[in-house]
Amino acid sequence: MIGRRVPRLFKLTAGVGGILALFLFVMDRNLDTRLGPLIYYKSIIIRQQTSASPEPYSSTTTLSSDEVNDDNGAQRFIDRKEVQTRMCQELNLGGKIKTKEFMYYNRRHKLLVCAPPKTGCSSIKRHLLQLAEIKGKFQVHSRKARKAIAAKQVLGKYLNKVLKSPSPATRVMVARHPLDRLVSGYREKFKNGAPVSGMWGNYLKKYRKSRGFDIRNRTLPFPDFLEMIAYKMETKGRNSLDRHFRPTSLLCSPCSVQYDYIFHTDTLTEDLKYIVDEYNITGINIYARMNSKVKKSKGLTYEDYYKDVPLSLISRIYALFKEDFLVYGFKLLPSMLSVLQNATETS
Repeated sequence: MIGRRVPRLFKLTAGVGGILALFLFVMDRNLDTRLGPLIYYKSIIIRQQTSASPEPYSSTTTLSSDEVNDDNGAQRFIDRKEVQTRMCQELNLGGKIKTKEFMYYNRRHKLLVCAPPKTGCSSIKRHLLQLAEIKGKFQVHSRKARKAIAAKQVLGKYLNKVLKSPSPATRVMVARHPLDRLVSGYREKFKNGAPVSGMWGNYLKKYRKSRGFDIRNRTLPFPDFLEMIAYKMETKGRNSLDRHFRPTSLLCSPCSVQYDYIFHTDTLTEDLKYIVDEYNITGINIYARMNSKVKKSKGLTYEDYYKDVPLSLISRIYALFKEDFLVYGFKLLPSMLSVLQNATETS
């Protein structure tokens, strides 16, 4: 199994686990616009977030050639696994596997992959279809594709054994910075603020009707999109949210399944290359990407979308997606750090 090939002595410093645990505690305190307990712990958070000690790779990180080639990428996986293991233990997040709908399996390589929507799942599915030698033109999200690669279809009653026991399988999951993933979903499903119709137009209409808002308006500014996400999760429960926006920690159950590797969307090519090289996997083009035609705003990073969002709303989003931040080691926004630093200077 692939997990046995990764060294057991993790090199990540204990400070990462401390800041992540502290962040969970802070986010659970229902932050208001005054930042409340977040300001109280500002010096600790700033010191840990700005320290030069090793930290998990995040969506805001651009890997240097040295980092990409470091032990063929093994250190990235060691760091990520250390954060995941530590947080799952400290936060006691194990238990029942919530869903298996986003798990895929290849028999030949005994490879199980959990790839939630908006993490690069279309590309992952295409790779798995190629490994399964499924030919012909059809959609990767079609019933035919699902029958060929969905873990529930391929493994049937043996799926639980692969998930829960030390069976001869390699288990991989893909995570994306939750704030980046929300922006990606907004761009694609709600047309980056342009008028929407069809399925997502009806989705927006139903939400606005439930809130007593004007249902004739089919445009959705980004702050209103975040308000919709937060409102739905707070009133209906986090599992009620559409799968394209639901926290990936709910879709892959990272504290219930012993994943050997955690991929990050922003290093997906490098992560795939490591697996392909390590296990001599052939038949796929790791550089191929699907959904590359989705139009993006020129010159904008995902952080830019949050610049004009009220801090109170960002705090609600952080609280609702806290496991995605903590278990996968993703960082606070620079804007949040800036507020904390300003508070430090004026206190």
